[in-house]
Amino acid sequence: MKLFNKIKEFLSGVRFEMKKVNWPSWDELKASTGVVLVFSIFITLFIALVDFGVGTLVRKLIDWL
Repeated sequence: MKLFNKIKEFLSGVRFEMKKVNWPSWDELKASTGVVLVFSIFITLFIALVDFGVGTLVRKLIDWL
């Protein structure tokens, strides 16, 4: 019975805290999603270019030796 009371107390605390959450509006959510997608694409391209450049440099260095 003690475990049930602890679970009930935990869920009550979760409900209380969830009421304090400031949820974003639909427009804010769409804008934030767009920013995350654009940033992710940018970072992906940047890492791909750096990887390609370093790989090419290492290959040329190995061939030179």
